[in-house]
Amino acid sequence: MTSSNAPSNPAQIWADDLCTQLEQQRHRACLVLCGSADWHQAWLKRLIRPNWQGLFIGETSPHPQTIAQPPKQLRHLLGQETDFALFDAKAGLEADALGIVGGLIRAGGLCLICLPPKADFLNHPNPALAAFLNYPLTPEDSLKGFQAHLWHQLHQHALWLEEDQIDPAWPNLHHLPSAPSTPPLNRDVTQPTADQADALQAIQHVAFGHRKRPLLLTADRGRGKSTALGMACVALLLAGKRRITLSAARLPQVQKAFDTIENALPQLAHSGFVLREKRPGLVIFDIDQDVAEIRFRAPDDLIRAPADTELLLVDEAAHLPLPMLFALLKSHSRTVLASTEQGYEGSGRGFRLKLTEHLDAHYPGWKRHTLTTPIRWADKDPLENTLNQLFLLDTDPTDDVKASAVHSVQFERIDHPAELAQPDNRADLQRLFQLLTQAHYQTRPNDLMQLLEIPNEQLWVARAQRQIVAVLFAVGEGGLPNEPGRRFQGHLFPQLLKRHTHHPDWLSLKGWRIQRLAVWPSVQRLGLGRQLTAHFIEANQAEADTLSVSFSADAGLIRFWTSLDFQPLHLGLKRDQASGQHSAALCYPLTEKAARLTQQAQQQFQSEFAWNLTQPFQHLESDLALAILRGQPPALPSHFPNGYLQDQPFESVAFALRQWTLGQLTQLEDSDTLALWFRKVVQHQAWSDVVAASPFPHRKALEAHFKNWLAEQLAPI
Repeated sequence: MTSSNAPSNPAQIWADDLCTQLEQQRHRACLVLCGSADWHQAWLKRLIRPNWQGLFIGETSPHPQTIAQPPKQLRHLLGQETDFALFDAKAGLEADALGIVGGLIRAGGLCLICLPPKADFLNHPNPALAAFLNYPLTPEDSLKGFQAHLWHQLHQHALWLEEDQIDPAWPNLHHLPSAPSTPPLNRDVTQPTADQADALQAIQHVAFGHRKRPLLLTADRGRGKSTALGMACVALLLAGKRRITLSAARLPQVQKAFDTIENALPQLAHSGFVLREKRPGLVIFDIDQDVAEIRFRAPDDLIRAPADTELLLVDEAAHLPLPMLFALLKSHSRTVLASTEQGYEGSGRGFRLKLTEHLDAHYPGWKRHTLTTPIRWADKDPLENTLNQLFLLDTDPTDDVKASAVHSVQFERIDHPAELAQPDNRADLQRLFQLLTQAHYQTRPNDLMQLLEIPNEQLWVARAQRQIVAVLFAVGEGGLPNEPGRRFQGHLFPQLLKRHTHHPDWLSLKGWRIQRLAVWPSVQRLGLGRQLTAHFIEANQAEADTLSVSFSADAGLIRFWTSLDFQPLHLGLKRDQASGQHSAALCYPLTEKAARLTQQAQQQFQSEFAWNLTQPFQHLESDLALAILRGQPPALPSHFPNGYLQDQPFESVAFALRQWTLGQLTQLEDSDTLALWFRKVVQHQAWSDVVAASPFPHRKALEAHFKNWLAEQLAPI
């Protein structure tokens, strides 16, 4: 095969036809080049148009028309576009990078993946795995399951060119889907599509309708969601609104909205809006002796000081912690939450399910609208289809498991997780990943890669009616040398405990850390998670020193794990950026040595945690603090200063009241009064803050209520 670029060359004709068809159809495609490096280069010369500029996913670019972009930096490009992207297996193939790039390639572009011949690809390690393996594992130790999955799915759902074909039979381009009738690329971007027009109407209902009826606006990528937010800002200014706030995790995530507003400046000027100021994240107009503004504010800033705004629009809401979204909803009476829903960027359906539960409970009149029509590319896009198949997003999960099915559940360990990559096992793999995506707030494509590649894992499932209904995924940790000052890759739990207890024996203990425990929504709260964990514990009695779990802490999860005799040993002082919650670590010891270390660590943690509730954890949610303390209550005297119920000032007995409360936690029943009492007595919050959180007008009334409640609590003691 020659690399000539002459038009008479059949390979060049095929390449030109491919690019022409994609441009005419407003489609993108994934094209795999499987062969030697020289052969790759010959085809890249044919395929890459002279005026194209693209991305090479890796540290250094081998192609003059690409800019090197390491996978970790790709997230900063969200919202931008490129003509093509180039992956090379020699530089590594990371699942997250493939997913993100799929949203960056503009209509008419290509995602190019260079692979070696099959035997080399399936048997050689993926360099991208180095960052995901615990010491001392290397990519050479990986299971090669994700590579097999990639090979099968790309071969089936992407365009494929192979050097060793005896008769070069290039894919028939007539088999590419034809785009339906769609607006041309140069359509008037100030005018909404029919899909966007429906979204604008839904947003206007929030702005002009009843308060506290938020809108959840969802879409897959390329559907014009951010553009619709910008259009809504313009429409609302024309309808009389004067203060609109846009928010997102980062300003670039709302740039499309501000670009849309800028495109509408002539329309606004014609309606009397005089531009006073325009800079990144801010547009201010003079209008009829009044001022109108559209302003970006960061979510944490909005929580500290809620906006004086007529409408709050939050874009890419799934990138924000749920507690932050809940706080924004509470402090702003007219709110639109917009988000990409597919798991490419780490959202997943867990975001929708958990947010929906909160909206149902607190905002009965909330609405949801979904944008379905692609705008940045045409419908039936081949690249989008390839990525959906590759990352198991091609079908929407259905709740097809009845609660009655749990009476005949089978529990099993999947001994060879890499075999899930085989085509015959696709149903099980898809079900597993759907489970993880629904259960966890930010499941990423990289989670699928790790599931199929990590050699030191345990994967347990529960089946009902042959369907997987629960999964437990654990990773091996520990067995480390004590080398002061050295930080080993991975091994979260033993290194965390060694650091906080200053006891090096934690490093040498061998254990399993449970990373995920998920149960199918229709059969939750029926004990499946508890039973699956019990099987996992029983199977590891003779194989490990510890079992551990680390997660974003909430009271319900703490109560679940402590009920299984996992002991709380750590709570992070700072809230995690992704979840907005403190990370907790709990341990289940299996050997005498581990039990001794766990007891020592638990006693140290409980005493320090109780003390830290007065400062770093002063505003920790009281139900979470109570759940942790009740997991293993501190041994404290139960003397109650009876004088407080008479006329003894609170400040004279505050320490005694605190010690008594800590010693009585298992006897005191949960109630709103206990939560308020805990905030004042244990967490030392200011009286003004506690009164503000109560139904009482001042301290005197609240203290009188406290004393009546305490008298009731003391009666049976």
